Amino acid sequence: MRRALMLVCGLSLAAAAMAQNWSAFKSDRFGFAMLVAPGTRWEARDFGNGWGGMHARTGIVEFVGIVRMGHYDAAAEMEQAAVRLTKIPAAAWTLEDKGSGHNGWKWWRTYRAPIEGTGRIIFAVLGTGPRGSYVLFLETTHEDFTANRPLYQQWYKSLKLY
Repeated sequence: MRRALMLVCGLSLAAAAMAQNWSAFKSDRFGFAMLVAPGTRWEARDFGNGWGGMHARTGIVEFVGIVRMGHYDAAAEMEQAAVRLTKIPAAAWTLEDKGSGHNGWKWWRTYRAPIEGTGRIIFAVLGTGPRGSYVLFLETTHEDFTANRPLYQQWYKSLKLY
């Protein structure tokens, strides 16, 4: 997150102007909050036994969050789960950021991977917080990410666990 924060500092004025219509999404059920674009519609489900999930789609952007409440998985377990869930080989993932003790995250790792043959990329934020383990996926096109990088940095900075 430190690298993301440094990038955001340089782009903060532009990002703030573009993100002015964004709002905070907060799920007390899952102990999770972040910024969302206008018009974002959410689905959330409790799968039982501490498992829950969130899904949203806005235009070409898709978000999926998986939560395991009361269980604190190791990084290696969560990385393997991300590979299984996305069917993207481990070798395709690039570590973008990692850290601990910020915005409610006990620890986190952020990865990026291309989705073969689609022109799309996926970001995975894996980590634990006060209430359990979180696997967050954000998928969009390379073109959209490049054109809107300040907004994506603002979104990334907004990820909070409580």
